[in-house]
Amino acid sequence: MFVSKAFQALGRSLIILGGLTLLFVAYQLWGTGVLTDRYQSDLEEDFTELIEVVEESTSTTDTPKTSDTDISNYAELLWRPEGQAMAQIVIPKMGLTATVVSGVSSESLRRGPGHFPDTPMPGMPGNSAIAGHRTTWGAPFGNIEKLEPGDEIKIQTIQGSFTYVVLEQNAGRGNFIVSPNEFDVLNQNFNSSPNRLTLVSCHPKLTARNRIIVVAELIGEPAESFQRPDYLSQPRFTFSFDEEVIAEALGEDGFEDLSQGAIERDTSLLNEEEPEVNTQVEESNRSEISDVSTTQENLTPTTQPQQVSGFGEGLSGDRSAITPSITWGLALITLIMTTGFIAKRWRRWPTYFLSLAPIIAVMLVWFFNLDRALPSY
Repeated sequence: MFVSKAFQALGRSLIILGGLTLLFVAYQLWGTGVLTDRYQSDLEEDFTELIEVVEESTSTTDTPKTSDTDISNYAELLWRPEGQAMAQIVIPKMGLTATVVSGVSSESLRRGPGHFPDTPMPGMPGNSAIAGHRTTWGAPFGNIEKLEPGDEIKIQTIQGSFTYVVLEQNAGRGNFIVSPNEFDVLNQNFNSSPNRLTLVSCHPKLTARNRIIVVAELIGEPAESFQRPDYLSQPRFTFSFDEEVIAEALGEDGFEDLSQGAIERDTSLLNEEEPEVNTQVEESNRSEISDVSTTQENLTPTTQPQQVSGFGEGLSGDRSAITPSITWGLALITLIMTTGFIAKRWRRWPTYFLSLAPIIAVMLVWFFNLDRALPSY
């Protein structure tokens, strides 16, 4: 009799576990998308208000913003805090129109595509990078593999609208695959087509094993370059380059010699190269920034080392969510066991009815934290 009861308890446990697994999968595939849609609706309104604020400020200002205060205020509007709206991206081939947020943390990528804060803003000189989920949380980059050479990517920031064209990779494709720790795709040291946009997502679908990369080239002149307000206080991070990987991914003509000697020469000549970069920006935007471009600290050299805390860290899972996941999981198990215990000693269906709402609430909180802890895709 004891063995029979044990098997019955085991069977019920497996049924409950299987049901929770199916519910969690449904939450990831569809429930997260509902939350992202709500985030995107609010972000779209925020970005529209941001554009209106900038336009109103510009229309009431007759003189160029040459003071340090003016430049700082404009930079704060351009470089938004973590998780806030900072651009809008439109990719017709993917059927995508989304508001881009600042940052690539787990919280940020739940809201929509996220901009790597240690790369230039879209439209600025350099290689701007944006990450997005491919399966969960609205799957903004769900069709990223459909992008082909020549497809357009349009981005709007408070500096204006910019158009990028997808570059051809190996075998005529518009993408290539790298491992999650290949920071080199965010490299700023380009010889040809230095003004780029790099899209990052998980590959293959339903996993976070690798990253799929799409690189696009800016059409036309870049916008004026503004430093991030906290840029000078940030520790620097120098990329470690894998020349064979980069040569295979983007072509040998797209990169300069990335040997150690070349990197050291680039670093030693950085101060000598800065005036040249400034001159290029000034010539391409002479009518707009004739006075501002004379401010040396206002321009961020595209060849400077970039700080990176994680390559798509929001795609790799949040370790800080492990403890809450375990805690809420145990709370759910306790609540289910308590419900079963009370149902045996009281009335079954009234007990189930009264405990349904608390179980659903605890389960959703557990799902939320469990999704944070696991690699997102």
